[in-house]
Amino acid sequence: MNADIGRIITKLDSLFARKEYAEAERLLKYWEKEGRASGDDRVYYLAVNEQMGLYRKLGRRDDAMAAVERMLSYLDSRNRRMSVEGATALLNAGTVYKAFGQSEEAVPFFEEASFVYEELLPPDDRRLAGLYNNMSSALTDLKRYDEALELCEKALSILGKTAGNEPEEAITYLNMTGMYEARDGIEKAQESIDTCLTKAQEKLAEADGKTEEGYLAFVFDKCAPTFAYYGWFAEKNLLMKRSEEIYERLGAVKEIL
Repeated sequence: MNADIGRIITKLDSLFARKEYAEAERLLKYWEKEGRASGDDRVYYLAVNEQMGLYRKLGRRDDAMAAVERMLSYLDSRNRRMSVEGATALLNAGTVYKAFGQSEEAVPFFEEASFVYEELLPPDDRRLAGLYNNMSSALTDLKRYDEALELCEKALSILGKTAGNEPEEAITYLNMTGMYEARDGIEKAQESIDTCLTKAQEKLAEADGKTEEGYLAFVFDKCAPTFAYYGWFAEKNLLMKRSEEIYERLGAVKEIL
């Protein structure tokens, strides 16, 4: 089988943008089976890796953990844990554990991925920023706030070096608000929180109109509740309105299937 990885990814991106999760799951299961049967490691890796993220997004813990186990078995059987692809899968595995309240178990996955990324990737590679952001969230759960904030600053340093990373910068700043609040208390942290909210607002405004629409709508949805939590209701309402406009234009389904 000579599967076209690019076409599979394009199809998945289209399904995710329209929130057609049931069809995305069907597609991923099909290609997992095909990859296993044909021995096409690229296809099998893609299908299982994407399933980890899909089931995490849908809150399906058992399915997500099963996908993690299949991925770890695959990596070990191919001796791929110390590759960039392996590290990416380990990062995703850690994100699954974090999403289901197991941050203590998530951190070793992030640490292993960090070791590989820092050895094999350029220091300004945006994949490092994604890793640092995910790891910082797990460390926050464990009340390791200083370490978490340091990783966020490292992520921002990487993201700020190239254009097109405004959505990720905004998410990082919003994540930092909760870290400051948890570490210092809301009153003492207010100035730092307001600074982060302002920077996030600016980055989202920059992103609007020049970021892929499906992803942009997802980011707006993700960011809106933080603004609302801190009383920035006008910004929250603006983001929700823009998100709804984009999803309507893309023909996204309203409910998770």
